[in-house]
Amino acid sequence: MDKQEFIAAHPEYGYNGTIDEIYKNEFSNHYPSNRIYLDHAGTTLYTQTQLDEHFNQLRTLTLNNPHSEQEDSKSLLLIQECIELILSIFDTSSRYYSIIFTLNTTHACQLLSSLFPFSSKSEYAYMIDSHNSLIGIRQQVKLKGGSFSIIDYPLQIYNQESNPDEDWSFRCACRSSPCLSSDMESTVPYYCLFATPAENNFNGLRPPLDKLLGPFINARENQIKNFPIPIHRYPSEKCHWLTLIDCAKYLSTKSFSLSLYPVDFVVLSFYKIFGYPTGLGALIIRNESLKILNKENYFGGGSVEYISPYDDSRVEYKSGINGFIHGTIPFTTILSISHGFQLITYKLSYKYISLHTQCLIDYCRNEMLKLNYSNGQNLCLFYDVRNNFIYEHGYSYGPILNFNLYNIHGQFLSCRLIQRIAADHNIILRVGTFCAPGASQAYLGSSKSFENSHVCRRGLFCGTNTDGEDVLDSGHQPLGSIRLSLGWMSRYEDIQCWINFLRQIILQGIGIASLLSSLSINNGYNEEINLILTHIYIYPIKSCGSISVKEWPLTSISFLYDREWIIIDQNLNPLTLKRLPSLSQIKPFINLKQNQLILNANNHPSFIIDINNDSTIIKSTVNLNDGIMCHVYGGEIEQWLIQVLGIYATLARRTTDSQMTLANEGAFLLVHEESVRQIRTNLIENEKITHERFRPNLVVNKQYMNQSYSAYSEDLWKRLIILNEYNIELKTIGLCQRCSIVNIDPLTGNNRSHLFTRLQTQRREINSLRANFGILLNLSKIYDHAFIRVGDRIQVFQ
Repeated sequence: MDKQEFIAAHPEYGYNGTIDEIYKNEFSNHYPSNRIYLDHAGTTLYTQTQLDEHFNQLRTLTLNNPHSEQEDSKSLLLIQECIELILSIFDTSSRYYSIIFTLNTTHACQLLSSLFPFSSKSEYAYMIDSHNSLIGIRQQVKLKGGSFSIIDYPLQIYNQESNPDEDWSFRCACRSSPCLSSDMESTVPYYCLFATPAENNFNGLRPPLDKLLGPFINARENQIKNFPIPIHRYPSEKCHWLTLIDCAKYLSTKSFSLSLYPVDFVVLSFYKIFGYPTGLGALIIRNESLKILNKENYFGGGSVEYISPYDDSRVEYKSGINGFIHGTIPFTTILSISHGFQLITYKLSYKYISLHTQCLIDYCRNEMLKLNYSNGQNLCLFYDVRNNFIYEHGYSYGPILNFNLYNIHGQFLSCRLIQRIAADHNIILRVGTFCAPGASQAYLGSSKSFENSHVCRRGLFCGTNTDGEDVLDSGHQPLGSIRLSLGWMSRYEDIQCWINFLRQIILQGIGIASLLSSLSINNGYNEEINLILTHIYIYPIKSCGSISVKEWPLTSISFLYDREWIIIDQNLNPLTLKRLPSLSQIKPFINLKQNQLILNANNHPSFIIDINNDSTIIKSTVNLNDGIMCHVYGGEIEQWLIQVLGIYATLARRTTDSQMTLANEGAFLLVHEESVRQIRTNLIENEKITHERFRPNLVVNKQYMNQSYSAYSEDLWKRLIILNEYNIELKTIGLCQRCSIVNIDPLTGNNRSHLFTRLQTQRREINSLRANFGILLNLSKIYDHAFIRVGDRIQVFQ
């Protein structure tokens, strides 16, 4: 469906035809035009107008600390206006609700957990699909000797029941079992808390709030028989239930009315709604509920009228919400909120944002359902149930899709792999379990016993960049999933780009790719292969430019000075090409005759280090994370690197007694030119990829034109001998597993290639997230004063 057809079929799209103009005006200056952003549940994008109006406000106003000013001061008036604006979005006012500004939703939950009057009689109940931030509150009730319960949805939500006449009541999924006493034993009221997300982070499920919250709200005034929520302690004259709703995700595309659902507490993060500012959230508290909160845990500047520094009984708290606000609020940051809401609520409105995002997410899901392999195997498995039965019972979904992708054989593809391939094509989305472990386990089919397995813990939970298996049981048990989420500024083009990515890259590439077995050495087969060494490269500084040499001496473990130095940040963490592609523009040179390391960079003077006399610039000796001892340089080299890289950096050198290089794995990396030619022909538009892209030490090629060696034959090489006067033998220790660094052009530092994607299609190893290209080698023994030269013949043994 092209765009015009889509618009004709979805008149609710685009805010009456203004979305493209809005996008151009608000995002073209600070957001790359070729990037497709599909992680609005993580954070949405901020607009140019927000930034301009907020910084203009800061330029034109002088704002003092509110604690230093009178009640009619400019700062306090503006903040009060902002508070009233926020409450009006919730269809209420400061007459009924108050706000404590927090760092984010999690901080709001943490604060509430310390303020809430949990006791040994308290129960904390939360929905199974709650965010970790809500789940974490149970730690406080446990500390007070109380209990907690986990409330689950009816089976139809998980597609385990399809009959609309089946039981739609909520279920108790789990309950702790402390020593419980009856209400009759209690002489004073006690308090319990129920928490639910208005929309969960996992798949955007929005529960029927009238059925979940209504009973608790109604129980404030009336005794309810046959209470519909399966809690342990039911509301009574002595057992008072309060309600907490997590609106962090919900508010990005839909408004929440505190007049319709007058809950006791609301938590939210403003960056989820309009991207800026981060580091600002809110705990909204019903004024009637303020009186039961604990003030005694802590007091700080601004929350008390008077204290005695000597007498701990002399503490007079401020009245109302002010007794809970410790210290100076982030008053300049708070003022930016009004600019964020300006577009959301006045120019667009939540009504049209909901319509716009809903038609896009429905279109995306329908298009993804159509995608199949040539053998009929579906590409997508969605973790949701979108049908009339669900909607009739009050459930709905926000603009989120949660799913996994199959390969052509019906095995799950690694969600981490999909994320990396998508990033290779400038598509931003999120994978993992999204800090919603209950929802993830329910939908992915993992069990409580599975949760206790060390195998499961090797997988991913909230999201991680570490490598490891995230699909078990021969490809049939995923540990995580893929989340695509939309925001108010999402467009048809974003969806179409994603669908095209699935068609062209997954269906026609990753999903049908044959996987390589792990490297196996066949000790019984020794066919000789004769090649010639065509290039030698040295990388004195890890992740920086290479030196092409005609000959080079060996040490006991590697090439002399290869990966001898490394650039580190202020925390002693290595700076890598993945983190900082501009490292490729530092071109080191080794002058063996004068024993000098010379650093070169465009538009900067060269920096020279005396290799044999560098003790004067060593400021410390540290043990890096990989266990290698290094001398850290200080002084002028720091200033040179700061000027070149634009961030703090300094140089470190491995100590002379270290028996390890700074190389990740083998001491030598060998690349076969025939394999480079093969991978290049498979690239779209025959990208100009040369062996330099793979950062090898040794490059080999056939010795004569009429020779024919197949690409990737090096995968099976057991050892090789460099035939010169030293007859240097190297043994293979494994294949070189590749990451997205291969996309970076070593000449320019630009990342404009899809080589990583092509390697994943052609060269991915079973149970690995990275693709193999080239082989890793170590010396078989020590060679004294030996050299390797371009032109040396090489004999290979399989």
